[in-house]
Amino acid sequence: MHVLIVVASATGRTARMAEAVAAGAKEAGAEVSLRRAEDTSEADLLAAHAVILGSGVHMGGVASSMRTFLERTAPAWLRGSMIGRIGAAFVSAGAGARGGAELALLSLLAALAEHGMLLVSMPNRTEGFGAAGCHWGPIAWTNPRGGTPGPTEAHLAAARAHGRHVAECTARWLAGAPGGT
Repeated sequence: MHVLIVVASATGRTARMAEAVAAGAKEAGAEVSLRRAEDTSEADLLAAHAVILGSGVHMGGVASSMRTFLERTAPAWLRGSMIGRIGAAFVSAGAGARGGAELALLSLLAALAEHGMLLVSMPNRTEGFGAAGCHWGPIAWTNPRGGTPGPTEAHLAAARAHGRHVAECTARWLAGAPGGT
């Protein structure tokens, strides 16, 4: 099973989250490719059973390099090449409430849904959910009000758990097993 993680990270904070997501997917037995958004090709997409998108949050949206990457996926969308594959997302955001981060997660998930991919959320029982979880995916708070800048160990634990969960769901899907535990 091959998991592709595509990340847009201007400061390296989202890249650290991506590395944790990758570590979790590997723990679940996945072969993982971690690519920067600007360096990801259509061939990378087509080789993946699951795609996990990660981006820094910019005023409630995703990084411009992620937007450009998503626009470059139009040929795969036109052919329906990604229909039925697994998709998930994570973000890192600055100060403030969850609004901007949730909007960015929804934007990433909407792009995956547009491709006909099956979306994997972050269950509230996932390790690290209380500190860095959102039902759409993990969030690292990189400049919280009055807190420790992220990604913190709790953020990274949530990202690892999410990567593991996505890989486990992908393995079940590929094996033809119904969802559930």
